Amino acid sequence: MTEKTNTDTAGRFQTDKVLAVASVHFIHDIYTSFLAPLLPLIIKNLSLTLTQAGSLTVFMQLPSLFNPFLGTLADRKNLKRYFLIATPALTATFMCLIGLVPSFGLLCATFIAVGISVAALHVSAPVITAQLSGRYMGRGMSLFMLGGELSRTAGPLVAVWAVSNLGLESMWQLMFIGWAASLVLWWRLRQTREKNPGSAGASFSGMLKEMKIIISGVFGILVARSFMASAITTYLPTFLFGEGHSLWFAGISLTVYEAAGAAGVFVSGTLSDAVGRRKVLLAATVLSPAMMLAMLSVQGPLLFIMLLLLGFSTIATGPVLMAVMMENAGANRAAANGTYMAISFAIRASVILVIGAVSDNLGMRSAFLMCACVAFTGIPFIALLPKTGNVLDKDNTGLTM
Repeated sequence: MTEKTNTDTAGRFQTDKVLAVASVHFIHDIYTSFLAPLLPLIIKNLSLTLTQAGSLTVFMQLPSLFNPFLGTLADRKNLKRYFLIATPALTATFMCLIGLVPSFGLLCATFIAVGISVAALHVSAPVITAQLSGRYMGRGMSLFMLGGELSRTAGPLVAVWAVSNLGLESMWQLMFIGWAASLVLWWRLRQTREKNPGSAGASFSGMLKEMKIIISGVFGILVARSFMASAITTYLPTFLFGEGHSLWFAGISLTVYEAAGAAGVFVSGTLSDAVGRRKVLLAATVLSPAMMLAMLSVQGPLLFIMLLLLGFSTIATGPVLMAVMMENAGANRAAANGTYMAISFAIRASVILVIGAVSDNLGMRSAFLMCACVAFTGIPFIALLPKTGNVLDKDNTGLTM
């Protein structure tokens, strides 16, 4: 397989490189999934309170709020490829050293460092993926996000295996896998160059001005979707257990939802390349709340079917929205993607609190009904997204290997 120039590969899907980025995303996010399963041991070792333990997640996610500015820096200084290559090694190193950190203060600093590395990867990797995907940007976003979805399943299993066989203090041995991932990615992308290297025209304020209508549409869709997605991922097992289902049934339900979501992520972006972003978003935005209402009305095997359809349609909007941001950002792709990530984080954190308050006052079933109804409000915002430019040419012949 010979290396192609940017001219040769313009508009074409570079399968091997996209899969390399998606695989590194998978490996990287496995490390960020270590915190939850290791938290009981961290609490015991450092005698942490539950409030201190819970704050570690906040410290790790806090740098996401600065994603738009980190993205602008990457756009202006041509840093996206360097961010992407370095971050798997950095995240792996910090996460695998948490068993050796002697104090809560240093642990907080470690998770802030992890958060910066995570933010750098997530503002750069989708942009590089978009460049490598050519006209098949939706397919590229699907494969990229699939890596992240699968990592949330594999990460806790890897963490439990490692701590059982190596011990918390010896998990540093796993960091070398992250280093290897960075090295392999450098090798695969060493001749890849950005389309707008070091663009002096990259500007966060300019991006906001040019994309304000699109960002408004994406924001509205994200708010509407986040009510439902946050309710499911945070409270579904609790809701089902409270409804009289067994603890096993309640636990496996979230696995069913997430597995279906991975399938939805894989299909939606590719489908949006062919039929258009707005059509796929409209179908998902109508189907997902309808499935949530159906889930609240059925029992037994039908409940699993509704969960499958709910997961497939709810999580499926992710790669499509990312593709919309990427293809309309011009020289500001990293800034636009950083804005998308920051908005997602801020909305998710706020919505979870609202859902919890409604559940406390009106009951969890009422909160779930509210979330399903709010999800329908995302439909009008789809009209704010571009009508054209998202459907592949009819004479498109396929992939370039």
